[in-house]
Amino acid sequence: MVLDVNGPECGCGNHGCFEALASRRAIFRTIQTAVKKGQETVLTEMLGKDLADLRSGDLRKAIRRGDKFVERVVEQAAEYTGIAVGNLMNLFNAEVIVLGGGMIEQLEEEMLPIIERVAKKHAMPGSAEGVAIKATRLGDDAGITGGAVLARRATK
Repeated sequence: MVLDVNGPECGCGNHGCFEALASRRAIFRTIQTAVKKGQETVLTEMLGKDLADLRSGDLRKAIRRGDKFVERVVEQAAEYTGIAVGNLMNLFNAEVIVLGGGMIEQLEEEMLPIIERVAKKHAMPGSAEGVAIKATRLGDDAGITGGAVLARRATK
């Protein structure tokens, strides 16, 4: 889903896709690039200058230690995610939108309120009413669990 036609190049070859702006990889790339340009962050104290072992949970730790830079990067990703969720509300008239993955699992408290606010701002009038935006509780098992459910349904 393209969110910013003038955004960074995505792995798919397009520009400004959700993946290029708000994914774990995009967040990590933004932080690593800024650190190479001299940006200070507690992450380098925790992990070293190259941030090679950076994980989603490290972002939560940095924010809780008062790292405003990491907080801004995560907030920006949450805003892009909110735009994407608003688009989904407009397209599908869903009752529930479930978000998952390591970033949401580790940063639900920091990201979900922003995602909800921005999604409702970008949804068409009426399309956000009654929509629940939730974080999955399945973590990294979400994909395999969904596959198992689909396989089970197909064999009944």
